Amino acid sequence: MFEDLLNSVNVTTAILFFLVSMSFYYLAKLPTDIPPFPKPVLPIFGNLLSLVNKDVLVYLRKLRQEYGDIYSLYMGSQLMVVINGYSAIKEALVQNGRFFSDRPINFLSEMLNENSGIIFTSGEKWKQHRRFSVNALGEFGFGRVSFEQNILEEARELVKIFEEQNGQPFQPKCIVTTCVTNIISQIVFGKRFKHTDANFRDFLDKMDQAGALLGNASVLVNCFPFLQYLPGDPLKMRYVKEISNEFKRWFKGIIEDHKRTFEEASARDFIDLYISEARNRKQREGELSTFTDLQLYISIGDLFGGGSETTATSIRWILLHFLHFPEIQKKCFEEIDQVVGRERLPQLIDKEHLPYLEATIMETLRVYPVAPLAVPHAVSKEIIFRGYRIPQGTTVLVNLESVLRDPSTFKDPDVFRPERYLDAEGHITKPEEYIPFSIGRRVCLGESVARMELFLFLAALIQKFEFLPVAGESLPTRKGILGITYSPVPFLIRAVRRSYR
Repeated sequence: MFEDLLNSVNVTTAILFFLVSMSFYYLAKLPTDIPPFPKPVLPIFGNLLSLVNKDVLVYLRKLRQEYGDIYSLYMGSQLMVVINGYSAIKEALVQNGRFFSDRPINFLSEMLNENSGIIFTSGEKWKQHRRFSVNALGEFGFGRVSFEQNILEEARELVKIFEEQNGQPFQPKCIVTTCVTNIISQIVFGKRFKHTDANFRDFLDKMDQAGALLGNASVLVNCFPFLQYLPGDPLKMRYVKEISNEFKRWFKGIIEDHKRTFEEASARDFIDLYISEARNRKQREGELSTFTDLQLYISIGDLFGGGSETTATSIRWILLHFLHFPEIQKKCFEEIDQVVGRERLPQLIDKEHLPYLEATIMETLRVYPVAPLAVPHAVSKEIIFRGYRIPQGTTVLVNLESVLRDPSTFKDPDVFRPERYLDAEGHITKPEEYIPFSIGRRVCLGESVARMELFLFLAALIQKFEFLPVAGESLPTRKGILGITYSPVPFLIRAVRRSYR
């Protein structure tokens, strides 16, 4: 028995010795002029094992304390550079934006987006389609005051559905997401969907499933694409591909209907404008045109993903905080009650007179940014940045959380305090470092409309309801889930209609 134990120890020691030796050999071959990185860097795995069972945001904060504002991580064999702090992020995305505005080319982006769309493309194709999308959305008032009525229509619907819960506990996620998604739907499809529409609900459910699955497995599959072929599809990547194809089929049906009824002189929605642009470019550019049906399918998915889930998630974060901070909820209501009253819904003209509500929204986006690490960037050419070499094509992670929780700008950054944005006269003041929507060329396309939606939806809800926790149960956790977005753990809430005497 002793000999068996000894043999087992010897085998284990030999394996450990081999792994350590290989790690030193592998480490010696890594470049020394790139940003510093934590050791050890293991063959095959890189730094991946250091992330296992860790809060990624907390881990990145620790690395910043150790290595400074710029450091590297090896995701398998792939180099990733993390940029922290406002000064470094601004230098990269604004002053050197022409080099830091690409998107990484990886397995998932190729599988799901096929180098198409708005969010994950780079270079001239991205420039063309972002420019077109900005102009096309603008044609329908996207982000402008004229778009207010579209949002108010959905705000009324949201109030109605909350009221139908009769003060009983419910999960707000599905209801909020449906209303917010209907806003982008009106622009893209030229119509809104009823909350009871089975196809629309299935679409939203599948979009939520895909987002959750990608958030859990994206790093692993990008590092080791062969994992998609594992028997039984344990990472659900083949299922995600099926969902993606299902979306394309649904979009294709809607687009074909648009083509059959298309009239050049009267564009009904984003799809009509795209059809017109595609036909014009086909005549001028022939097969070189990037305005294809595939590009349209992916662009529609990008608009829905970027224009609904993010805003809906922020609304849920604020509702969650009202359970933890009823005094903040009370101040928001008293401000609305004094300025707007109770006969009409709050409107954009009221916004400058509701600074505490605006400050509460701002503080939520700071403490719980929906995209704390933004969408990954990539460098378009090899560049020397702050004394370090970053090879062409390297993935760059922009850590917005490092700015939004920087104590040098936001004192007591972990404390939820809307008053930090109010000056002595009670007016909104916003520091330059407040960048929840990122900065530079890749700044969020829907920032202006997201701010409008957050204000109008929340003002309407606060005016009509008091939000309370489930009686007799502990308050839901404020700890989030980091996936495609940073979202709250699903929670129950009660919306109790305010009594007006």
